[in-house]
Amino acid sequence: MIRSLYDGISGLRAEQTALDVTGDNIANVNTTGFKAGRVTFKEAMAQLLQGPSRPPGAAGGTNPMQVGLGTSVGSIDTILTQGNMESTGQITDLALEGQSYFAYSNGSGTFYSRNGALQYDSTGRLVCPTNGYTLQGMMAASDGTYPAGTKLGDITIPLGEKAPANATTEVTYGCNLNSDSVGLGSIETTNRFIAAAGAADTLTSLYDSSGNSLGITAGDVLTIRANDQNGNALAPATLKVTDTSTIGDLVTAVQQVTNQVNPAIAVTVGADGSINVNSFGDGTVDNLSVSSSRPGSNSYVANAFNWGSTVDTANAAGISSDKIRRPGVATDLLSTLYDAAGNQIGGTDAGGNPVGLENGDVISVNGAVGGKTATTGTLTYAAATTTLQDLLNTIQNTFTLPQFDGTPQNNLSVSVDPANGTDTRFSPGSIIIRGQKEQAFALQNLSISASNSNNDNVTPARFNSNLSTTEIQAARNTGQQSTSIVVYDESGDAHTMTTTFTQSGTPGEWLWQITMAGGEAIQGGNTGKITFGQDGSPSSFTFDDNATQFSFDPENGSNVVSVNLNVGHPGSFAGVTQFASPSTTAARSQDGYPMGKLQQVSIDEYGEIKGLFTNGVSRSLARIYVADFNNPAGLLKANDGMLAVSNNSGQAVMQQPGVGTPTTIKPGALEMSNVDLSTEFTNMITSERAYQASARIITVSDTMLQELVQLIR
Repeated sequence: MIRSLYDGISGLRAEQTALDVTGDNIANVNTTGFKAGRVTFKEAMAQLLQGPSRPPGAAGGTNPMQVGLGTSVGSIDTILTQGNMESTGQITDLALEGQSYFAYSNGSGTFYSRNGALQYDSTGRLVCPTNGYTLQGMMAASDGTYPAGTKLGDITIPLGEKAPANATTEVTYGCNLNSDSVGLGSIETTNRFIAAAGAADTLTSLYDSSGNSLGITAGDVLTIRANDQNGNALAPATLKVTDTSTIGDLVTAVQQVTNQVNPAIAVTVGADGSINVNSFGDGTVDNLSVSSSRPGSNSYVANAFNWGSTVDTANAAGISSDKIRRPGVATDLLSTLYDAAGNQIGGTDAGGNPVGLENGDVISVNGAVGGKTATTGTLTYAAATTTLQDLLNTIQNTFTLPQFDGTPQNNLSVSVDPANGTDTRFSPGSIIIRGQKEQAFALQNLSISASNSNNDNVTPARFNSNLSTTEIQAARNTGQQSTSIVVYDESGDAHTMTTTFTQSGTPGEWLWQITMAGGEAIQGGNTGKITFGQDGSPSSFTFDDNATQFSFDPENGSNVVSVNLNVGHPGSFAGVTQFASPSTTAARSQDGYPMGKLQQVSIDEYGEIKGLFTNGVSRSLARIYVADFNNPAGLLKANDGMLAVSNNSGQAVMQQPGVGTPTTIKPGALEMSNVDLSTEFTNMITSERAYQASARIITVSDTMLQELVQLIR
C-alpha cells in the first residue's frame, strides 16, 4: 500500500516538472530566438515479486512478477526547429536561417545565442542589448581585405572612420562611335553636256542625237547585217563589246559586211559623229543595220545605226547613220557641245546664224560658301577659244576651291564626270562641283548663266538650262564626340578630364585628344588614334608620342597622375565600338576618389558588413562569423538567452555564413520563438489530468490505509 502512495508522489513530481517546462515555453512565446523545451518521462525502478521460470518439460514457463515504483523525468529536450522570421527593417536586427548560433563575448568567455537583436554601444561595438555581450567576427583591414592570420574578435563599426583618397589609375570608356561620321562637303552637279563622237570613243559611252544613252555595255554582241543588190543576205559580222571597244571597232565590223559587195565602199566617221558609208565603184548594199543582243538597248542601237537606203554607184555621196554623241570633256569648246537633249548650245546653224551662245556673251557664276556670298565670277565667251575647262576654272576661282576635294579619293574639286564613271550619282559629261568638308564651307544658291550680248540674236537659254544645278550631297561636319569625367590625384583633389574623339576622314579611324579643364600640365599620352575592325570592335589604340598612359601634373604638390585608358580590345564589345548608330561614347568610370566619411552600413546574407562612404566608396568593414556544434541541444542555458558550451555539445566551429556553413543571415529581421501555443496548451491539459490522477492515487491509498488501521477497533 505504501508503494502506491509513492507512485502517486512520483507522478505529481514529474507532471509538475512538465508543467514548469510548459509554463516556461508559454512565457517565452515572444522571446527572440527562443527554442521550446520538451519533457519526456521514464519508468522508475520495479520491485521483483517473483522471477521468471523455464518451461518444465511439457508445461509452460512463468513470467516474472514486478511492481513498478512510479515515474520520473527522463529528459528535458530543446526543440531546435527554425522559428518564423519577423521583418523589422532595422539593419542591426539579424536572423539566422539554419542551425548555427551567433557568438558573443563578455570579455572573459564566449556564449552563443539565436538572438540577433543588436545595438551599438558607445565605442561602436555591436552588442546584445539585454546584457552588453559583444558580437564576434573578423575585422577587415583598412583596404577592406582580410589578410591571412586575422583573428576573430569583437566587431566594432568605426562610425567616424574615413576612407582615404585614392588617385585615379584607369578610365574606362564605353558605347559607340558612329561609323557614318566622315565629314562631307557639298556636291552639286549640272545636266550633262554631249559632243560629236569620234572613232576613238568607246561604245559603252555613246548617246544618240537626242541625248538618249545607247545603253551598250561590256558583253553585248553587236551584229551587222545587209543585203546585196539582189536582196540576198550578206554574211553578217559580229562585235563582242568590251570596256575598250570603240566606234572604230564598229566601223571595221561594218566594213567586213560591205567588203562582200565591193571593197571600194568606204566606211568612215564624220565630224558630226555619224558613220558614213560611201560608194566608189560598182556594187549595191541594201538595208545595212546594227542590232544588239541585249533587248534593253537594242532599239536605241538599231535606230542609231540604221542606214536603210541603198549604197551604189548612183548614190556616190553615200549615206549616214544618226549623229552619235559622247559625253563632253573638259577640253571641248563650248561651241561644239550639245545639251542633255542633243540641242546645240553655241556656234551657228547651217545658215551661219547663232543658236545660243555667241561671241561676247558673259557667263556669270554666283553663289555662297558657308552663308557668305562669293564674288561673282565671269567668263566672256569666244566661240573659237572658250572651252569647258575655262568654265570649270571660273567656277573653282569663284568659290575659292582647292584643286582637289581632300577626300581619300582625291577628286578634282570642279570636274566633268568622265565616260564610264564609277559613281552612278552623276551623269557622264555633267559638271561636278565639290565643296570643302564641313558645313562652314557648304555651297549654297549656285547659279551659272550666260547673258545675251546681242538682244537681236537667240538667247543662250539652252546653255543656261543645262547648267541648273542639283545637290547630290549636303555638307556635313566631321563626326566628333566629347566626354568628360572627374579624376583624382593622391590628395583627393578633383580634375576634369575631357576626351574628344574626331573622325579622321579615313573610314574606321578616329583621332582622340585629352584636355584638362583646369589647365593642369599634361606630361604626355594625350593624343592618338583608335581604329576599328570590320566587326565594330577596336583593333588598335595608339598614342602619338608612343606613350602607354595619359599623365598630367596636378600642380598642387601631389605626384604626377598616370591613367590607363581602357577602350576595350579586339573582339570585345564591352568598350568602345563603331557601328552605324549615333555616337554615344562616354568615359563611363574611373577608379579614383576623394577622402570620404562613413555614411551608411549594410549587412548581407554572408555576414559581410560593408560601409558606404560619402565619396561613393563601398568596402568591407567586418565579417560576422557563426558557430556550429555537433550537438547544439547539449548547450547549457546561461542567462539572458545565452548558451554555453557543455561536455556534450561539442566545441564551437566558427565559420562564415553561407560559405563554411549552410546557415545564412537575414538582415533586417529577427527569428521568432518556435513555441507552438496549441501544442503547449494541449500539453498543459494532459499534465493537469495526469497530475489529478496521481493525486487520486494518493487519496485512494490513504483511504485504504485508513480502513486497514480501523480493523483493530
